[in-house]
Amino acid sequence: MKQKRERILNYIKSRYALWILTLILVFMIELLNRGKVQDLTKWIFKEESFIPAFVLTYAIVYGILSLFIALTGRAQIAYWTISTFLVLIAFISGMKWKLIEVPLMPWDVTMTDEAMDLSGYLQEVPIKMVIAILVFVIVGILLFKKLPHVQKKFNWTERGLFLLLSVVLLGVIFTDKPIAIKKRFGIEYSRTIQDLNYKKNGFLLSTILNVDQAFVDKPKGYSEEKIKSLVESNSKNDKVNSKVNPNVIVILSESLWDMTKMKDVKLSKDPLSFYHSLQKKYSSGEMLSPAYGGWTANVEFEVLTGNTVRFLPQGAIPYNQYVNHGVDSLASILGRQGYNTTAISPTHSRFYQANKVYQNFGFSRFISGEFFEDKKKGPYIADDEVANKIIETTEKSSGSDFIFANTMENHGSYINKYKEKTVKVEGQMSAETKDMLENYATGVADADEMLKKLVHHYEKSKEPTIVVFFGDHLPPLGRNYSAYKDAKYIGKDSGPDFLPSASTDYGDKSKGTVKELDFLNKMYRTPLMVWNNYLPEHQDKLDMSSNFIGPYVLNLAQKEGTYYTNYLYNLSKKYPMIPPQEYYSQMKIKSEDLADYQMMQYDIMFGEQYGYGKLKDQIASKKLIFGYGDMTIENVTLHSSGQEKTIHITGKNFSGPSTIYLDGKSIETKYQPDGSLIGIISDEGKVASAKIQVKNGPKGIDLAVSNVYQMKK
Repeated sequence: MKQKRERILNYIKSRYALWILTLILVFMIELLNRGKVQDLTKWIFKEESFIPAFVLTYAIVYGILSLFIALTGRAQIAYWTISTFLVLIAFISGMKWKLIEVPLMPWDVTMTDEAMDLSGYLQEVPIKMVIAILVFVIVGILLFKKLPHVQKKFNWTERGLFLLLSVVLLGVIFTDKPIAIKKRFGIEYSRTIQDLNYKKNGFLLSTILNVDQAFVDKPKGYSEEKIKSLVESNSKNDKVNSKVNPNVIVILSESLWDMTKMKDVKLSKDPLSFYHSLQKKYSSGEMLSPAYGGWTANVEFEVLTGNTVRFLPQGAIPYNQYVNHGVDSLASILGRQGYNTTAISPTHSRFYQANKVYQNFGFSRFISGEFFEDKKKGPYIADDEVANKIIETTEKSSGSDFIFANTMENHGSYINKYKEKTVKVEGQMSAETKDMLENYATGVADADEMLKKLVHHYEKSKEPTIVVFFGDHLPPLGRNYSAYKDAKYIGKDSGPDFLPSASTDYGDKSKGTVKELDFLNKMYRTPLMVWNNYLPEHQDKLDMSSNFIGPYVLNLAQKEGTYYTNYLYNLSKKYPMIPPQEYYSQMKIKSEDLADYQMMQYDIMFGEQYGYGKLKDQIASKKLIFGYGDMTIENVTLHSSGQEKTIHITGKNFSGPSTIYLDGKSIETKYQPDGSLIGIISDEGKVASAKIQVKNGPKGIDLAVSNVYQMKK
């Protein structure tokens, strides 16, 4: 008995160092992924799911360590091998989370340029994280040296036991067999709110939960013959007018929603007064969004391509995962008909990989946030500035324009957002809810003013123009819909577990009830307006999913579509809204009626693109121009006023954020109303023979570069 006890004690002594080192590695991974010590401690001490999530995460790390010990036979080699890999990917995840608000996903391994994208921000790496990594390495080295009983080398029997342990731990957690371990531990998994998912469950466990979301299965019956038959049966469109080529301007208004639906909330004025006035004469209605409170990129994806995220794994973001090849869109379709195609966004060019996605969609130009002057309303670029960019683009171009623009001003958070709130709110609600609603209403009013500015401008324009204006999703007003509940817009127990706001794999599986359908209609419908300045007066009731907007607009403009848009236009007549599958029965939708749609989408996104035929390699644009075209320096003059010395640069296509470089070094630059640039110089002598260039883009990344202008003495 004594000998047995001693053997157990000796075994524990030979292993506890590995247990301690594993514990340190787990917390290091979470610190790097979360980015802040405060967020790590919040997970440990305040998150209810911490204990089960931690236990499973610890088991994952120890299982990986056991596997590498089995392979190498040496503790230190195994530990530092897995530590290097796990620390690196946790660090990348934290950086990605910081940059584009999405953690590292399993499917990101298919995005070969992602690491290069992150490299442009290396100068923004928090020094605290670098210090944390160094401390982790030092502590690990010291523990291996100082801890007694550290077994550094293992014999074949022990390696076999480690292998067995690894297979058991990782096998059960990955496969949920023979027991549903994650369900037993009460792990909840949000298929769509990955931010919440990673905060609750941690990086490694969330990654495992996401693995089964990375792939899309081939539909039964998919073949070249089947796709070609669908192309042939949907190729005719008799409503094409090649003589009239209207400008088509599509505007995604951030978080736009009609607050007047809140019957228990009194507003000092209608924040959508102009929009409501247009409803009396023009086609309008509501768009069923695939998202709530975020995921703008998924709404964009549906509007521009006609594809739907309903056929993709829940939680998927096509911009980040799947759009790595040419995908026919409104931009490429109209571009083939001679249109100038421009994307406009006040966010940076790599947000949701827009720089790559828009090129794959066939856009020829992208005016991103790097080309906006810093004119903000609240913390974000004002909607009015986006309107100015739209007008400027159509005024400068020759021929017809397709413009897709999104806004940012009315993005959350809505707490203490505006210094001056133009809409006041009254009702029985908390002070926090009142503040959120007033800030949000102020942003809605500015969006309405943006629409008014555009309509008034194009009313006077001689160019035929269509303006499509819609909200991408409802605003996230508080955690768990708190402001909506407080304002009595929805019930206190609202929020079904399978919708994109709070879906779980292991919760209640009752779906599609009347009560939940009411929630869908209240929380996933946004305003939709289609205005024009040239067509006979006509009103359509526009209640449709976002994926049907593109086909509708092509039909309205009488422009040539494709077999796919023709199919979607006809499908929208039967099923104008495609909800989550759980609602099919309630909304009288037969899944078999969508089988052809699903198959064509698979062909486009994951298959051989049989439907595109010869167009397959012609959809993505050869080059995506950033800003207004090639910047050109035409003349440089030196000026002196008192002690201040400046250079004045005239040329073409400069913008507010343009920066002057003297011999490769940036100088303070001021953009002038006439489009010229003024640079502040400290040494007049250096300018006389300097090489001068103008660049646009974040530090280290040149989106637009001018010619080099050589000064001469």
